[in-house]
Amino acid sequence: MGLRDVLRQATAGRDPVSPARGQAGARAWTGAFFDYAAAHPDTSVTVGGVSRITGDVPDHEELCLLVDLAVARYPELAESPPSGSGRGAGVPFAAEDHVFRQRVAAGTGLDGLRAALGDLAAAPLPERLWGVWVLHGYSPDEFAAVLRGHHAHFDGMLLSEIFRGTLSGPAASPGEGAPPPRSTTRRGTAAELATATREGIHAMGGLRRAARLVPHTFPLTGRLRYAWGSVELSRLRKIASAYGVTPNDLYLSALAGALKNWAGEHGRPLGRQPMRMMVPVTLRRRDNAGKRGSSVLGAAVRLPVDLDDPVERLEYVKARTHKVRSSLFNPHAGALGRMLPDRFGRWLLELDLHPRSTTVLASYVPGPAKRLCLGDRVITDAIPLNLLPAGHAVAACLSSYAATAQICFVTDETVGGCDGLVRLWMRELDEVTARAGL
Repeated sequence: MGLRDVLRQATAGRDPVSPARGQAGARAWTGAFFDYAAAHPDTSVTVGGVSRITGDVPDHEELCLLVDLAVARYPELAESPPSGSGRGAGVPFAAEDHVFRQRVAAGTGLDGLRAALGDLAAAPLPERLWGVWVLHGYSPDEFAAVLRGHHAHFDGMLLSEIFRGTLSGPAASPGEGAPPPRSTTRRGTAAELATATREGIHAMGGLRRAARLVPHTFPLTGRLRYAWGSVELSRLRKIASAYGVTPNDLYLSALAGALKNWAGEHGRPLGRQPMRMMVPVTLRRRDNAGKRGSSVLGAAVRLPVDLDDPVERLEYVKARTHKVRSSLFNPHAGALGRMLPDRFGRWLLELDLHPRSTTVLASYVPGPAKRLCLGDRVITDAIPLNLLPAGHAVAACLSSYAATAQICFVTDETVGGCDGLVRLWMRELDEVTARAGL
């Protein structure tokens, strides 16, 4: 059975999403990222994921059927923002409004794909704030499907859930290693207030200066460039086990070393300020899996830039992330954001992401444990398109798909050296591997 037949069978008998079900209330759409986007109009606040797929390019009908299946399994995708223009709130969802095709220069390979992704980052979103783009022509035997949307609508874990849930089954539960579901708690309790206070103190830490990768006068454009490289997931786990750390600790430690060397190679040494990595921590649990929105809590990992020894740096990161991991099990996590009025949301986000207080945004998104297929087409790679905050030169993300981990960087096009960051991160990984005798 071909893809079209499979999708027709999966969506057969489903009614279009009605206006009553498909329209969100105004409060449901409020969020810090809308305010953040308005305050930084030259910054793209879209996030997404790229699937590299072998086989022939699907036609328009197949793509629309695939979008219909995603909406059937995740109905909130059909909702319109209350102030949207174009198609009105009373108009049923139409998949064709969310499907786009773009030809990339023939024979350009991955370089052409990366350049096309940079151009796509500046492309407007549909009214419902998300869409699927198919990029083809860069290679004779593969194409790329890109799911991207506004960060107020998606976070990395939700994108991973939709990707996995649409292609392999119903909405998926959080990935391996996620904490158990939080018990129902009452807001306003002493524990909730104590958690909010601690989170407020943490937020105030964002006022302290951190090392910058480029001077504040550097002419950033907001146009993006992407680079990525792959490593066997089993290798990451083996190295992490040898040092008694997590793969995420290993990723952050190697990232710190790579950024320090990268800044030095470009004549911009980091100076004496500590490096501050802002690490998004997911608050998604089984009771809110698949729900629209950005459900993350920013956790800062600070480390001195004068740590040159990679093993010493790894041990330091391990100690700093212990408290971050503990926060995942706090049933009141995110209390500050829930208790403050909505208008303070952007203020907290600015504290977390301002280039004066954050050196780099460093995300980690676990993906499906097994390879997925699009009909008879095989999805060979899944690559995240992460946020580059306003005023930042670089952001990073580690993701996993099947047996492979991807280290992914996004940079402003003016800074250059995006591919060099991949090389430097891999070199840091090689060094700790050799030190462990592996």
